[in-house]
Amino acid sequence: MLALPSAIVMLAFVLGAVAWRGGSNGLDAHVTVRQVSDPARVGATTDAEVDVQNAGATEIRPRFSVTWLPYPYYWNVVSGPLVLEPGDRATYHIAAPRAEAAPPDGQPFRIKLNDASSIVYALSPSIDVPAPTLAVVNPNFQLWTQRDLSTGLLSPFGWQIYQRIHAPNAGSITNSDVYGIHATRFQVAGHGAPESGGWSHTGLIQTVPFPSGVMTFSVLSNAPYKSEPGGWPLTAFGVEVTDGSRDLLWFLFQPTGRGDLDYALPTGQHIHVYDVPAGRWQDVSIDLGASYDALHRARPSRVTIKLFMGVADRQPDDITGYVARVSSRSSRNQ
Repeated sequence: MLALPSAIVMLAFVLGAVAWRGGSNGLDAHVTVRQVSDPARVGATTDAEVDVQNAGATEIRPRFSVTWLPYPYYWNVVSGPLVLEPGDRATYHIAAPRAEAAPPDGQPFRIKLNDASSIVYALSPSIDVPAPTLAVVNPNFQLWTQRDLSTGLLSPFGWQIYQRIHAPNAGSITNSDVYGIHATRFQVAGHGAPESGGWSHTGLIQTVPFPSGVMTFSVLSNAPYKSEPGGWPLTAFGVEVTDGSRDLLWFLFQPTGRGDLDYALPTGQHIHVYDVPAGRWQDVSIDLGASYDALHRARPSRVTIKLFMGVADRQPDDITGYVARVSSRSSRNQ
């Protein structure tokens, strides 16, 4: 069960919701949806409370799914009796087993009640949750059920994972907890190959609406900032922002020992390093609009953000960092 705060979409239904009877599909039961919600803010219904009344003469062993998919994912029953006796009524808290099983906002669906001991079922009335405009999908990195088909790597739903690691270097992104806080862990180890001019890195990618306000990243960094005399980074942990142009923006969360750094490379890439404390949680706020204005760039409608960690292949370093949350004021839902 996801215990994160979220706006709950309350749905009003007529009591005694649609019950389907007769024929081989008829389960003598009333299904009423009390509320649905999206606690992980993935833009889909992943949580619901359902009232069920057994109006028949035999017991029901409830199983729940939703009708928006042609094949059923049976949802997890978080609470509610295993058996509903004739005439009994109970409230069930159910949760999607994975984000891919959850109907996206804007997609009408029904909650389907099956009797596990037979083939009959009953349906709720149709539910239609308006599609919101999320600033960031899954900002707390929940629901690690999304698998990259080319690499087999898992990532939190809504985030695309990538990995460019050159042997014998190593790198990973994992679901973790640090000091009691749920977070995503980034790790890259470079073994130092003097003849190599490469870069080993891994990250999570998402395209989002251009934020109208400040974006805040909750981070813990064990990645000291190192660079060549010309400013070319040897280690990096932070967020890359792209908008289709060739000029990148890097906002890095790394201890420097000499305050924040802000400079541009000859390629046009702009780098800002936040001198965060090593090994401690820190909220870093980035005003992307102000950064674009200062660089005399037009604000696009959407940008791609990439949370990443990298080490120059010739740099013998093993660095780690954590991101617990990405928040933005650009959506009414966050």
